[in-house]
Parts: sequence; structure tokens; C-alpha cells
Amino acid sequence: MVILDTNLLIDFIHRPNLADSELEKFLKENPQTDLSISVITIQELYVGQSSKDPKKEQMFLNLIKSLRVLPYELKTAKLAGEIIRDSKTSLSFPDAAIAATTILSKAKLLTLNKKDYEKIKKLKLI
Repeated sequence: MVILDTNLLIDFIHRPNLADSELEKFLKENPQTDLSISVITIQELYVGQSSKDPKKEQMFLNLIKSLRVLPYELKTAKLAGEIIRDSKTSLSFPDAAIAATTILSKAKLLTLNKKDYEKIKKLKLI
């Protein structure tokens, strides 16, 4: 399973030519991959101004329908808190939540911002 970071969905939504998006490139190279997102990604998408644009909102809602949405549970919250607590760098709540979801799902995280995640133990990045 591969969990998509929010930045991949944002990149997809903002590209005039969707074929140029990193998500599309990944899907062409890995067509059978089981893709998921953390429920936190939905919150992050609605924080952005794009969610006010009905066309862009519909784009990400259509995309989300094709993905498995993973819940934010007690064990996820615990691990996300520990990740932030133990991090030597500043890490946002959403990034920690997505990292924890990925680790607990025994998945890999596909992100455009590897730098944000590279020091998290047990997290596998693509």
C-alpha cells in the first residue's frame, strides 16, 4: 500500500495539464498500486483556498473517491504525538499524523517533500 501525502493531491489539482502531475507520473509507472490517504489529508485540502473553488473542490472529491481513506484513531494519535515529541526538527501536526498513519499501516509514503519526513524512524518513503 502507498499513502499519498497531501502535497501530491494539491500538485494534481493545480496543474493545468494533469498528465504533468507527479501523481499521474507515479500511476503510469505503478498502475496496480493500492493507494490510500489519511483522513487528515482531507482536512488539509479544505484548509487551502482551492476548496472555495467549486471546480477544484470537485476535482479533489472525485480523486478521494478512488482512494481508501484511512482513519485517525487513538493509536495513530499516540504515535503522531510521539513523533512530534521525539523530533529534532519542527514537524507539523498533519505531517506527524500522516507519518503515523503510514507506519501503522505498514505502507510507504509518496510525498513531494521528503525533507519533511526523512528523519522519522520506521517511515518508508517513495
